[in-house]
Amino acid sequence: MNMLNQLNAAVAYIEANLCAEFDLDTAAGIACVTADSFARFFSYMTGMTLTEYVRRRRLTLAADDLRQSRTPIVDIAVKYGYDSAAAFSRAFARQHGITPSVCRRSGGSLKVYPPASFHIIIKGAKEMDFRIIELDETELYGVSKQYEGQGYRTREELRHSMWANDCDDVPGQLCEGGWNQPGSTAYDGVWYGVWQDGRYMIAREKADVKTHALETFRLPAGTYAAFRSECGVVAWEEFPRLFELIFDAWLPSSGYRQKSDLAIEVLHLWTDHDLRKKNRYFEVWIPVEANA
Repeated sequence: MNMLNQLNAAVAYIEANLCAEFDLDTAAGIACVTADSFARFFSYMTGMTLTEYVRRRRLTLAADDLRQSRTPIVDIAVKYGYDSAAAFSRAFARQHGITPSVCRRSGGSLKVYPPASFHIIIKGAKEMDFRIIELDETELYGVSKQYEGQGYRTREELRHSMWANDCDDVPGQLCEGGWNQPGSTAYDGVWYGVWQDGRYMIAREKADVKTHALETFRLPAGTYAAFRSECGVVAWEEFPRLFELIFDAWLPSSGYRQKSDLAIEVLHLWTDHDLRKKNRYFEVWIPVEANA
């Protein structure tokens, strides 16, 4: 449980410094991980980025100040990091649905967010298809897009836009032909979805792409914890479930820690619709090392 204690201590530090510019490196140090790993872990565990969490918590506390004190609105705005009352009012209204002045004058329904806390919650026995694997360095070719700060509400929204034929259609940029094309096997095999440094990349190995005029990524050699889905499931349901199991249940009590800010989605797919629907399965690989 030491990891859970460290994470909760890091959150306590953030809470104690919500009205100041807290230091991410300090929070990560309390959690005994790197800054990138802490930000990524926090996002997986809470469903929001650390920046979004801080914004929501500040606006929650600001609502309390408005209801319980007569402090001028502009002073409350400055207290919670806003340059002007107008900027504060816009952010407040986006979260709560009412302006600060209406909140003070007549109250109303508010959308509040309590402090985060991390616990292991066991709801019956959940079977996990898990193994530790050793990987050689692998060069991947693909297309990436920035996630953080680009207006995507969730990681799933970005993933869908990149995979969908009627959006970015990244698979069509990597391989000849298309999904469900009779007689084609161009899309058969392994695909990778790489999350790192606020970006998501769809990629394949060199032999599986039609051109090498793509971004490259070297999948680092090392030890990975690998988690596999059942066959026939769908990605948009399975990846959130796998990530929740990994970061909420397995990692805190496993004796391992995430080694770097990297998570690999592995998709085993088929060009033919019927084969794909029946046989597809997904994995998540996380680079790990044993706790000291």
